[in-house]
Amino acid sequence: MPRVDQANSHNAPGPWFVDTRCIRCDAARHWAPGLIEMDADGRSFVARQPINEDQEAALWRAAAACPTKSIGNREHRREPEGVFPYPMEVGVYALGNNALSSFGGHSYLVVRPDGNLMIDSPRFSRPLASSIDRMGGIAHLLLSHRDDVADADRWAERYGARVWIGEADADAAPYATDLLDGSTVAFIASGVSGIPAPGHTKGHVLYHVDDRCLFTGDTLLWNHRRGEFDVTPVQTWYSWSALADTMDRIASLQVEWVFPGHGMWRHTNAQEWTRLMSALGPAMRRVGRSAWARRPNTPYDWY
Repeated sequence: MPRVDQANSHNAPGPWFVDTRCIRCDAARHWAPGLIEMDADGRSFVARQPINEDQEAALWRAAAACPTKSIGNREHRREPEGVFPYPMEVGVYALGNNALSSFGGHSYLVVRPDGNLMIDSPRFSRPLASSIDRMGGIAHLLLSHRDDVADADRWAERYGARVWIGEADADAAPYATDLLDGSTVAFIASGVSGIPAPGHTKGHVLYHVDDRCLFTGDTLLWNHRRGEFDVTPVQTWYSWSALADTMDRIASLQVEWVFPGHGMWRHTNAQEWTRLMSALGPAMRRVGRSAWARRPNTPYDWY
C-alpha cells in the first residue's frame, strides 16, 4: 500500500502522492507524463494534481503499474474498475501490474482469433485475471528473457498456456514448454515469430506479430527524452557487440509499433524505423558502451 508517512517531499499539494519507496523504474512516468516527474535522485513525485477525468485516469494507471505500490490517493484509496488491461492499439493491451521482480517491466496481451498472447508477465492479480478470462484467456506466454518472468508460472497454469523462452535463459522458467535455440527465427503461431536478440542477456528474444508489432523486452525502447530509439548500456549484461548486431538484424523488419519491457512505447512508420534503426547499430560500435552510458538522458534509471 502507498505510505503517506513516506511521501516524497516534492509532491504537489493535493490528494495524489508518491512515496519514497520508488525504485526509479520510470513506469509511472510513462503512464502519467507531466503529472509525475523525477526528482534529483531519480524517484518519482506528483508534479501537479489532475484537473480533468483523463488526467485522473492516467494517475490511476500509473498507480496500478507501480511495482512498489508507491502511488496513492488520500481521498480515494480503492482503484476503480477497468484500469487495466488498457488498449494501446487494435488488439494490443498493456497489462499494468508491473512486477517488482521484473524491475517494473511492462507486459502486454495481444488478442488474436487463433489464441491470445501474453508477452512477459505482470504480477498475478485476480481482477486482471478475470479481465483476461473475459478476453479469451492465453494460448501462448512469450517471455523475452530471464528478468521479466515474474508470475508467468501462475498465468500459464491458469490457462494451460504454452510458455516460450530463449534456451540460454531457460533456467529462469523451468516450466517452459518451448525453448528457442538462439540461432534461428522460431515460428510460434500464424503471424507470430520469435527472433533471437542477444545483448541484454544471451537468451533474449524479440516477438514480431503480424509484421506490425515488435515486442522488444529489454533490447530496444523509445527514448522520449532524446527522441530516438535507444538501448540500455548499463544493463547490457551479455554483449554490447552482440546487441549492436541485433540492431542491424531487426532494422529490416516491418514494424509499426514498438512495445518495450522497459522504456516508452512508440508508434512508428517505415521511414522513421529504417532511418533510425539502420543508424543505431553502427553508432553503438562507433561510440562504445562506456561512452554511450555517459550521454545525456541515457535510459538506465529504471534499474
